[in-house]
Amino acid sequence: MIDDLKKSFDQIIYERTTSPFYGSFIISWCLWNWKILYLTFFVSQDKIDSNKIDYIINNFSSTGNVFIFPLLSSIIIITLVPFMTNGAYWLSLKFNKWRVDQKKIVDRKQLLTIEQSIELREQISKQEERFAKLVDDKNLEIKQLNLEIEEYRKKEPTTILNNFINSESENNNSQDELLIFADRVKNNPKELKEYENILFFIQRSLSPVDETDSKFLTLLESYDIISPKQNGHYVVTETGKKFYRLVNS
Repeated sequence: MIDDLKKSFDQIIYERTTSPFYGSFIISWCLWNWKILYLTFFVSQDKIDSNKIDYIINNFSSTGNVFIFPLLSSIIIITLVPFMTNGAYWLSLKFNKWRVDQKKIVDRKQLLTIEQSIELREQISKQEERFAKLVDDKNLEIKQLNLEIEEYRKKEPTTILNNFINSESENNNSQDELLIFADRVKNNPKELKEYENILFFIQRSLSPVDETDSKFLTLLESYDIISPKQNGHYVVTETGKKFYRLVNS
């Protein structure tokens, strides 16, 4: 029986102490009546004229401090605390979202850097393939020329071979001049830009006469890189195609 009463009493005390209202009321009462607590626990009986209970009743027992003010404070705390808690939780969610967004931005930038690295590697690989193809084309051309020389030797040992050698010498000189001119244009930003503009107009079947440098246009004609047509239009020659590969190699 006594155990049951004790358990019931403990249950009642637990419910009262854990209740939001009672908890806030106790805190409010302690704040409003801190002098009573201070006098009760920290002030000696010798320092007051009467006993502590009478002194407290006479000086600190107003209805406002003992009941009304703590009650109003409890109501205010119970009303405002949920809003404050929800506001803090909302701010926490906002900061977490901001942190996740910033992480995504950093990850996206890092991914973009990786993509740029891959693109740069692909460009380098294409340049190497283009250079290797150009070397192979030159080696094949030399091989074909050697075969033609052998055939001419078999047919006409003297006259034909000399004519062929002279012709090839002129062709080689022309190729050397074209290579030198291509290197000059490639290393001259102004001429390279002018060359690209002329190609732009030619590829779109437009006349570059009025929109480009006439001297440079004439220079390209002299190297047989472009050939004039009617109405100021031009076409790219076979030599011009070789020149384009040299400039972009």
